[in-house]
Amino acid sequence: MTSAWRARLPVALGLLAVALLPLGLGRFGRFFGAEILAWALYAIAFDLCFGVTGMLSFGHAAFFAFGAYGATLAVMHLAPHLGLALVGAVLLALALAAVIGAFAVRVVSHSFVVITITFSLVLFLLAHTHKELTGGDDGLTFPPLSLGLGPDLTLSTPLVAYYLSLGLCLIGYAAVWRLTRSPLGLVFRALRDNERRALLVGYEVRLYKWLAFTLSGGLAGLAGGLYAVTHAQVTAQLFDVSVSVDAVTWTLIGGAGTVLGPVLGTALVLLFTNAISPYIVYTQIPVGVLLVLIVRFFPQGLIGIWRQWQVRRP
Repeated sequence: MTSAWRARLPVALGLLAVALLPLGLGRFGRFFGAEILAWALYAIAFDLCFGVTGMLSFGHAAFFAFGAYGATLAVMHLAPHLGLALVGAVLLALALAAVIGAFAVRVVSHSFVVITITFSLVLFLLAHTHKELTGGDDGLTFPPLSLGLGPDLTLSTPLVAYYLSLGLCLIGYAAVWRLTRSPLGLVFRALRDNERRALLVGYEVRLYKWLAFTLSGGLAGLAGGLYAVTHAQVTAQLFDVSVSVDAVTWTLIGGAGTVLGPVLGTALVLLFTNAISPYIVYTQIPVGVLLVLIVRFFPQGLIGIWRQWQVRRP
């Protein structure tokens, strides 16, 4: 077996396993798998901003929530159509990311973090204040959407929700993977590695940072829309800063800047917390310990561990 095929074999086997996994799961397992995939898409979106371009944002919860509400409001006030819901999610999140990004990219380092988290907190407070629009903690609900292929193929069916989530997650992964290997993606990586050098070379640093931030926000909105249509409900808690912290945690554990790493980190943490939740109330504590250990001993995350093992193999 050539080295190229040896490198692709784990990916092919992994895709096959993920595709066949729900066939051996029950109703809860399938729905939980769909939720993991929605959050994995969100982590991929965050990684485009942080891992690929080097901008640490603590405001991505706002884009995820705007996407969720964009899909919900499209279903409730326009038409109960899946495509319309997802388009509404992406457009609303893109618009928000474009506005916030216009302010955020004008500052650097800690100020960037402060601006993103400030916008997120303001939107969190507004979401809880205007309950007539967001539903507050009670949220908004709508009937499960149909795929238009039969009366039984609605997103309330866990198997349907799983494969829709898998399809959108794979599309998002493929798009970001291709982007990172395009000339535009190389510019994003140049900004991450040395912003001053990129400026001296002649790149319009603010424009490219704004573009990366906006694309990342739009993809996070798609993840939020996917979450909304598979759950048939949204709440204002999606704006909480902890949702942004989750994306940071999953990406660091999996491996920032690797695209696949955030997916693995999301799956590991959510499966881990689900397993220990019957025994531990504050599951954030062991997850925090895991994060500290990963950052301390394996700063490249799970993907870094895999790559080191590959190098050491005879």
